[in-house]
Amino acid sequence: MSENHEWDNRRGYSVVALENPRNSINVGQILRGAFCFRANYVVVAGRKWDSDQDFQDPEMPLPADTPKAWRHVPLVYKDSIQESLPFGCTPVAIEMTDNAVSLADFVHPERAMYVFGSEYGGIKQETVDWCEKTVYIPTRVSLNLAVTVNLVLYDRMNKRHGLNLPKGDLEKFGI
Repeated sequence: MSENHEWDNRRGYSVVALENPRNSINVGQILRGAFCFRANYVVVAGRKWDSDQDFQDPEMPLPADTPKAWRHVPLVYKDSIQESLPFGCTPVAIEMTDNAVSLADFVHPERAMYVFGSEYGGIKQETVDWCEKTVYIPTRVSLNLAVTVNLVLYDRMNKRHGLNLPKGDLEKFGI
């Protein structure tokens, strides 16, 4: 295997969990990001977006999923985020709270479920309380849901797999 793809053999996995996403465009963009950044699957809880009434294309059931990521990254629907947590996996809320850690300083768990809420309501407090860790992205204003997911997944890939990090920083991030 080439050195460029050495990180494919690293241990661990990531799951994207969406609580009440606002629309199917976001879900399509998130599936695309999950495919790009090697997330293992996407869970949607509270709202079902396996198709959009205004967008009927059997080859692309979710708008913005142009690479047809749904064929490679499973999209699972559950009543709650909690019932979809894999064994031994750490739930991580991505939410601006007083005790959240900045994404810049966050050390990603080997097995992580990243929980995201809707753009208008965030994550339910009971879900934030259930998560073992809470992370925020420092910005001037709130970000689009799909952009937030992509930033977190890229950060995970970059830190956990040592992409573009000086050797002295690898140990800091558990590599």
